[in-house]
Amino acid sequence: MQWSTVVGYGVAYGLALSVAFTVAVFVGAAFSRDFLLDDYPPAIRRRYGKPKSARGRRVAVCFGVFVWGACGLPLMIAAMVGLDGALDGGLGFPSAALCAALVFATLTVWDLVVLDWLIFAGLRPRLLALPGTEGMAEYRDLGFHLAAAAKGSPLIVVVGLVAGGVAALFA
Repeated sequence: MQWSTVVGYGVAYGLALSVAFTVAVFVGAAFSRDFLLDDYPPAIRRRYGKPKSARGRRVAVCFGVFVWGACGLPLMIAAMVGLDGALDGGLGFPSAALCAALVFATLTVWDLVVLDWLIFAGLRPRLLALPGTEGMAEYRDLGFHLAAAAKGSPLIVVVGLVAGGVAALFA
């Protein structure tokens, strides 16, 4: 297997998905600031004091459809097709699994470092602050975001194994 090619595809397509994810977060927040309510630290959710609005639920669904259906799946397919042509032996389980896991790992690291730590906790744009919670110290809780990323990290392996299995079926 040509490791550098697999890693290159995984990181490049992961960065493309990360940019789409970032744009979707800001667009979603422009339509409904509470659409990611469940992803805020507990103290912020308590002070906000309201459940996610009906509009926030609709925006969250649209966000998921856009990120995973319109961007994630097509980008993953494009990565696999491109990788199949770039590898001498074609796409097999190991290369597909590693590439897909790297796409998702890249998104996970981007979400943690760029979105959560640099933008959300560091820059703290008003658009991402829930009304009535602006300036709370919990926005800067880097450990909260690290723990959330760690909880989601097993999905990296799942995505890799599923993509590798699908690639093995169609290869």
